[in-house]
Amino acid sequence: GLSDTPGLEISSHVLSPIVFLKLKKSTGSLATDLDLLETIAEQVLKEDSVFIVASKRSTLDRCKLPVGIRLFVSAGHTESDISKACSSLKRISASVLSDHV
Repeated sequence: GLSDTPGLEISSHVLSPIVFLKLKKSTGSLATDLDLLETIAEQVLKEDSVFIVASKRSTLDRCKLPVGIRLFVSAGHTESDISKACSSLKRISASVLSDHV
C-alpha cells in the first residue's frame, strides 16, 4: 500500500515487519532530509494519530544509510489500521514534499 507514496520509496525487504521509506530524491543535505521526514512524522501523528518514526543517524555511524521513516507492522494491527497509516502517510507526504519532489 505504500509503493506509490509521493516523494518516498520503500527500501526494506517486502516481507520485513519493519517498513523503511526513504526520500526518492534527497535535498543534498542530511539535516534538511531529516527535517522533511520529521515534519511528515509529526503531521501524521497530529492529524491522524498514526505514530511513525523518522530515523536519525549518529555521528558515530560508519554505515552511510539514508535517513528515512520506519513503520513497524505487527499481528496486532488490523487491515483498517494499516490502511489508515498508508492513506495518512501518502496524503501528508504529498503535502510536505510537494516543493521537493
